[in-house]
Amino acid sequence: MPENGYEVSRFLAADVLENARVRASVHFACKLCRSPRLKGLYKSKKYAFDVGRCADCGFVFVLEKFSESHLRRMYSDDHDFREFAEGMASEKVCARHHRVLEEIQKILKAHPGKRGAPARPTLLDVGAGAGSFLQAAREAGFEVHGNEFSSAAIRMAREKYGFELSSRSIDEDPRSDFFDAVTLWGVIEHVLDPSALLHHAFRLMKPGGVLYLYTPVWCLYDDLALFLTRASGGGTTRLLDRRITPAHLQLFSARILEAAVVRVGFELISLGRVCEYNLPVTAYLESLGVPAGMRGPMARMLDQLIDARFFFRNNMRAFCRKKEA
Repeated sequence: MPENGYEVSRFLAADVLENARVRASVHFACKLCRSPRLKGLYKSKKYAFDVGRCADCGFVFVLEKFSESHLRRMYSDDHDFREFAEGMASEKVCARHHRVLEEIQKILKAHPGKRGAPARPTLLDVGAGAGSFLQAAREAGFEVHGNEFSSAAIRMAREKYGFELSSRSIDEDPRSDFFDAVTLWGVIEHVLDPSALLHHAFRLMKPGGVLYLYTPVWCLYDDLALFLTRASGGGTTRLLDRRITPAHLQLFSARILEAAVVRVGFELISLGRVCEYNLPVTAYLESLGVPAGMRGPMARMLDQLIDARFFFRNNMRAFCRKKEA
């Protein structure tokens, strides 16, 4: 073990360490539990960064640190975001939105707390995108608020739904104990500090409020992809590169997510893995390099498997409640 006490894997490339001050700094401790015992999983062939796992809590994340300015540049492409927004406004995804809102209302009514069940619950959607979930929440009777990193998304939310999303990050929001519900749809895997995100969500919520989390989960797909990468001696990482990217900086397991929310002070109400894909299957096949002529037939077959829940349970959703004092 190095003299500094950090266990850095052989997968952590020497050029990253040598040029850390120029390119970026490198994580030498877990982003969740702060343990210094990190082990390398693989080096991405596509993105040229190293992915590691905490030997103590098991959290998987990109070892290279990214800056906030890097993320803002990445999410500034209007064309790319419009394609994503169209997928998130599909009939299937909108149906999920309504089911989640019904569950949030059910929890708020079942646990009214000292203040009683709110007549018109306040809801903050963090990373609200183009506003499709906020629109569903508004129709369901919520008083809606949202913030967003992407300037393209802010414009789309204004144009399509009339929302004025805040560009202020959650840590800058002063409204402590204000919201009855906070939702994180596909957000926690993107942020630089997932632990801080959970702490600020907790701060902004009223006692008894509901937190909803939706994020990719480390699943059988990732185990198989990692096996193929190791079997190839690190020569191919294409399957893994679909899951951990410069945008998806970390990947939770169900156990690790549960520990993270409980550590902050939430009560976990339910957590489940789901077989759901938020974009057309053809988009995933394209990213994996499947030839154009094969995508249509493959997509139809995979759609049938997904609808029947016979495919990878690649995402998870969790409902949590802020404990009352």
